[in-house]
Amino acid sequence: MLIMPMTYIIYRSYNLYIGRMDDARKHAEETAALHFRTIESLALAIEAKDQTTGEHLRRVRVYAVGIGEELKLGGTELEALRAAALLHDIGKIAVPEFIISKPGKLTPEEFQKMKVHPVVGAEILERVNFPFPVAPIVRAHHEKWDGSGYPSGLKGEEIPIGARILSAVDCLDALASDRQYRRALPLPEAMAMVERDSGRAFDPKIVTILKKLYVELEEKARSCEVEQWRLSTDIHIERGAEPGAGFATPERRLPIDRGAASSAGESERVRLRGLLEAVANGARFLSPSETLSIFSTRLATMAPFDGLAVYLRQANTLLPAYVTGSSSAAIEGLRIPVGAGISGWVAEANRAVVNGNADVDLCFGTKPPGSENLRSALAIPLSGQMNLAGVLTLYRTAENSFNSDDLALLMSFGPTLAAYLEKDSSAILGPADAASFGSQMGLTLVSAAAPVVIH
Repeated sequence: MLIMPMTYIIYRSYNLYIGRMDDARKHAEETAALHFRTIESLALAIEAKDQTTGEHLRRVRVYAVGIGEELKLGGTELEALRAAALLHDIGKIAVPEFIISKPGKLTPEEFQKMKVHPVVGAEILERVNFPFPVAPIVRAHHEKWDGSGYPSGLKGEEIPIGARILSAVDCLDALASDRQYRRALPLPEAMAMVERDSGRAFDPKIVTILKKLYVELEEKARSCEVEQWRLSTDIHIERGAEPGAGFATPERRLPIDRGAASSAGESERVRLRGLLEAVANGARFLSPSETLSIFSTRLATMAPFDGLAVYLRQANTLLPAYVTGSSSAAIEGLRIPVGAGISGWVAEANRAVVNGNADVDLCFGTKPPGSENLRSALAIPLSGQMNLAGVLTLYRTAENSFNSDDLALLMSFGPTLAAYLEKDSSAILGPADAASFGSQMGLTLVSAAAPVVIH
């Protein structure tokens, strides 16, 4: 009789203990699930800011975790690496969108703004209070093995192991993916470029493991089934007539470098602008084809080019309405989606690009022999009062061929050229292809085989 009460008390205490253990386990599972949902939500925020990173983030996670497992990282370090792989670019929320999506090279001022994103990302994640060290990995993922990285100039093993892994795999996948400023490299070629930076940008031990596993990890990344989720950033909402403060007056002209106005050839510029203003105001002493031929010929004496294209927008595609120059064969067949390539980005963002990679325009057509020689592009938006979307783009075979004076020159003609094109094309938008587009507008696509000579 004495044993039975004691047995019951032990049994009851054991059940209560098991119950508390189950509650603690469920709470831990719910907390882990909450952290995972937080990670996914933050990754969605990154994707909303930079549409090119969605698949990139998932692929980086597969690569990073694979290398972490090969290095036998502990559970906490591995979980931190898994989260950081998805969240390493969360700080880009603080970077202006035109810098993130710019198809050309960044200016020093733009790069200064870009360099804040690891710091901002770490500060955001510190507020989440993850139970594993995610923020230090995100802060250091742009540090380099030789100490030349940012933001703190950490060197060698001063850099957290997770950041060293993330840096290498992030670079590999970025090289092997399409970007606004260049096309994707074959994966073996991208791996060779990462290997060349071993001991300088990347931890040699990490690069050795990555080289051994990258084919296997690539297959795993391709076969990995992930839930496809995307924010509704591209919908059109009809309700809402105007904001409470009203609408701003549209400003279509970009700032012009007035210092370039005193350069040689100013008189030629004035005469050429006068010609465009005359035809834009209704003078009909020249056909559109003759007007643009004179414009391009005179422009070549002030800003030399190997190819010139006047693109006009049909629906969501830019079509070349007028093309000239020795490399015109590479341009006249282009069909550039608005928002893609150099010219498409300029049409969508209404901002100019200086020394963009010409190849990201040329990939939207069939490249004839020799077209791969075009290396740089200068593009400005052409926007008239009736909102005709167009782009004037110059191409050169040499890299970094254009400067701020060339941009100022083109911008000085931009509004007048846009007004002229709008007057002559506003009634005929909607052609099926570039040839009919040009013919309806009264333009002739000019190629190197049939040059126009203006005396």
